[in-house]
Amino acid sequence: MNNDSNNDGFNIIVNSPGNFIAKDITFNGPVNISGENANNGFSDEEIKQALESVVGQDKVINRQWKWAGAYWYLRWACNFPVDIKEFCEKIESLNLNIDARYRCEYENIRKYCTLSFIDYNPIKMDNVKFSKNDASVFADCREIALKLAEEIGKTYLPNI
Repeated sequence: MNNDSNNDGFNIIVNSPGNFIAKDITFNGPVNISGENANNGFSDEEIKQALESVVGQDKVINRQWKWAGAYWYLRWACNFPVDIKEFCEKIESLNLNIDARYRCEYENIRKYCTLSFIDYNPIKMDNVKFSKNDASVFADCREIALKLAEEIGKTYLPNI
């Protein structure tokens, strides 16, 4: 065991498609554990492009409350903020080119973002639990998550 008195802190970068488990490790200072890219390898520009393709009339996010589906997916798949207000601020910072009627606003999504299924990773959708009362919202959020995953995947492909 090393008993150095250095408390400058540590930065640990973890690049793993799965869970990172550290056992029997003690840090005596501030610790920042993060991945190489805060958005799981996707740039803000790639996420912006994907969002712009799913928001608006005749698209999956065609009402403001449906940003809850984007919140559900992006917080799990792209490390977007879990705090709903911070999520809305992050979306605002992307400067999306969308009609103002479809903007992501805290008051319009907060009650949906606290539904029980939001605490399950949408990437493992078959394991997600939801109540009967939440079934229609879950179905909409599921559709949004799947479409957003598809669009984010397109941004990752080379343009030919």
